Amino acid sequence: MPERYKDPKQTIEARVADLMGRMTLEEKVGQLALLEALSKIDTKLIVVLINSKPLTLPPSVQNASAIIEAFNPRMMGDKAIAEAIFGAINPSGRLTVSIPYHVGQQPVYYSQVRGQHGDRYADHTQRPRFPFGFGLSYTSFAYSELRIQKQSSLQKEGTLRFSIHFKNTGSHAGRETVQAYISDLVTSVTWVNKELKAFAKIDLAAGEEKEVALSIPLVDCSIVNAHCERVVEPGDFELQVGSSSRERDLLKTTFTII
Repeated sequence: MPERYKDPKQTIEARVADLMGRMTLEEKVGQLALLEALSKIDTKLIVVLINSKPLTLPPSVQNASAIIEAFNPRMMGDKAIAEAIFGAINPSGRLTVSIPYHVGQQPVYYSQVRGQHGDRYADHTQRPRFPFGFGLSYTSFAYSELRIQKQSSLQKEGTLRFSIHFKNTGSHAGRETVQAYISDLVTSVTWVNKELKAFAKIDLAAGEEKEVALSIPLVDCSIVNAHCERVVEPGDFELQVGSSSRERDLLKTTFTII
């Protein structure tokens, strides 16, 4: 029993304090020691995270065979976690937040304001440990042939229509979340480097391939200008499509709004 729980007068206060928000994003000392010990055992380690906020993960967790981010899974969470571990279901969830390497990176998120922090810290990368939109399953997918519908230019009242070819390259059926981001390459005010504008969940059998068509109303490519007006500025934009917000997971092509 922790020392602070041995005094009955302090038990309630101590337990309430444990439930309150904590400054650190690290696991508690006892859990870190347990994870370190388990990581040295010659067997596969699967780590299930039950948490309300992103955590920084020690090497003992990062080198695990699998990490399941369950957040607060409620009453049926244990069943869903067990089904995922033993292969009764093929997980298809995607992160709705970015997971940092270190608390000093915070805030870390995929839609960083362009030029806000530079490219890196003096002693560490700015990239998150796991980016927004990231997720793994028991299969894998390959993307190719990103194409925008043939048009010389697009009116800002129109719609961007595009397609992406992708294939289930693994040995299991699975569900992939195709994510489409837009980057306004030149803006009159400082703006974010990319924004998620569309996504589609696609089921594919093992070895199956498919071309998926998506569309984005160009009014969604707007920014807030210096006069606090939401407008679509004419110019060049970049369409980025892939499995997560991470740069290496995205295929890119450009289009122009007039």
